[in-house]
Amino acid sequence: MIIYSGQGYLVLALFILPLIVFGVLLNWAFGIDVLRTTSWLPLHTLMVMGAILIFVVGRYLNRNMVEDTVYEDSARVKIFRPRHTLYYVRMEYWAPIALAIYFALAAYREFR
Repeated sequence: MIIYSGQGYLVLALFILPLIVFGVLLNWAFGIDVLRTTSWLPLHTLMVMGAILIFVVGRYLNRNMVEDTVYEDSARVKIFRPRHTLYYVRMEYWAPIALAIYFALAAYREFR
């Protein structure tokens, strides 16, 4: 079950988008298959580009916060929260999280 608010569901799509788009362009123009090359550089570069894309889009979408009013015992309290989240984590914070998960899986595969 995916828990998101706003455009938070785009995190995975934005992380994979550069891999698909630039991977197809590299294969078509230069004959470089990023998933089958002996060098990890093209694949790692495309994943870093995906993380940068998540950060930029997330920062742009979350520039305005949602204002909630909570009535507590003493008075009304205004709470500001982000509009676009995935699993209650702001969209732009998923960029380093996705990179950490990707590089951990890549390191596990390399040293296995």
